[in-house]
Amino acid sequence: MVPVMGHPAESVDHHAGKSSVKLSDLANELLAQIISYLDNLAPSLTTFKQQPGLSLVSSVCTSPLKQTSLVCKRLRRVALPLLFRNVSLEPCSAVDCLDFIEQHSLLAHVQSILALPRRSCSHLPSRWWAPLLNALPCTSLTISCAPEALQEILGITIGNTDLWAFNMPYHILRLEEGPMSRFSKVPCDSATNLLMARPWCSVTVNEGSSLKAYTTYEYFLRQTPSLMSALLTTKSIDADILFRNLSSFSFVAIFPFYNHVDQILKCVRKMRRLKTLFVKLCPEPESNVLSDEIEDARGHIEVNDPWNEFETSYTLITHTVIYLTLEGDLEQFHADDVCMQGIRDHLEQSVTKRLQQWWLYDGHGCWNKVPSIVAPEAQQAINSPFVQGTAGLVA
Repeated sequence: MVPVMGHPAESVDHHAGKSSVKLSDLANELLAQIISYLDNLAPSLTTFKQQPGLSLVSSVCTSPLKQTSLVCKRLRRVALPLLFRNVSLEPCSAVDCLDFIEQHSLLAHVQSILALPRRSCSHLPSRWWAPLLNALPCTSLTISCAPEALQEILGITIGNTDLWAFNMPYHILRLEEGPMSRFSKVPCDSATNLLMARPWCSVTVNEGSSLKAYTTYEYFLRQTPSLMSALLTTKSIDADILFRNLSSFSFVAIFPFYNHVDQILKCVRKMRRLKTLFVKLCPEPESNVLSDEIEDARGHIEVNDPWNEFETSYTLITHTVIYLTLEGDLEQFHADDVCMQGIRDHLEQSVTKRLQQWWLYDGHGCWNKVPSIVAPEAQQAINSPFVQGTAGLVA
């Protein structure tokens, strides 16, 4: 290096003598900020549109955040609040999990719970969920289990007569409440049902695939094992109260029968305060569910049957949207099935035509109600021959 005239000291390397900063030298606040970039949404939140299965927790053990927490005790202490924002547990270990959370001062960080009953829940206390909801300020509870286990948790009889005809090892039920309700307490001795445990404002139901049932003789006579159908047929008072308070409802299934969708819609019609309705009746575009089922059926499934059920189902769905246009507070309808390229154009055109000028399409699977809708014109749409032709199905 050539020295600068009059400043010989400047010829010295500026980096000489400087010590490098190690990760362990940083304050915990900086470490927490750095580690937060390794955090991702929980699989239970990103895979809810897929066929229910173990994918809900598949990435937990290999996530960068989990691996970072195993480096040393200090990084583990910093990472724990992020790791326990979304808690996954089996109901039988709920007490141990809660003890761990309390011992490590993580109560305030928990935002959601994913319960994974691996077998029958008959041996569990009927309100095993109450201590969790009392102690944790979470706003979301997701349960993924077999239909028969779900009926034990909720104390509601789900029809199992035709369970053999369906390949439904898992159903998903997600209950969510608004942020203003996160510190409400559940009275363990008086809460009669999980549906009434919190002021839930959003419900998501994923019933998985009905494709296997299409291989059976007169498949349309099979009764789909379903929580929503059970709530309808048992005329549950708790369910009616829940429905009246919902502002968001999402229904996900893979080629359900149209008569089953009809039962779901009868529940939706009770949701007069509903603002957002989300529906998905096809598998994800990258899924092989349909092709795998056709291959396994060895010719015992008529490929047109699921698509006919799909199209009839959307006829009923749009009728219910029109009904809630006048009788409810519905503002947004999302049909996620437009992501299937082969049916996108037809689905967009048919739904837009049926919803007429009172709903505007955004081009991305979402229809928004026009704020200035005129009630008499909407009533005329309700009484139109098209709508009346399906009224007997969903009334």
